Amino acid sequence: MSEKVLVPQRLCPVIAEPDRLLAFPVAAIIGIPIYIRAETMIPIGLALIEKGMSVGAVLALVIGGAGASIPELTLLSAIFEKKLLAAFVLTIFTIAVAAGYVANLLAL
Repeated sequence: MSEKVLVPQRLCPVIAEPDRLLAFPVAAIIGIPIYIRAETMIPIGLALIEKGMSVGAVLALVIGGAGASIPELTLLSAIFEKKLLAAFVLTIFTIAVAAGYVANLLAL
């Protein structure tokens, strides 16, 4: 019986290994549209780290997912103007990427 996977197992270490500088922005971009609660992300993050993803990339994914998700952005779009909503998403993205870089530096 073949197992269907959404992401090939070999893709994670190639994109998000500790030496790749683009791992953190990519992880933050992937995390932002996904609705991930921080509690559910702990076992997922541990599995990603075991597969070769850097700690900083996992942190960027968690911050992006917990900070700005599609349901949250939908609700905020009713309150905020588009410029303010874009500033909010950019702020979450920037914090996620910066935290990823810092976490990766501290983990080495």
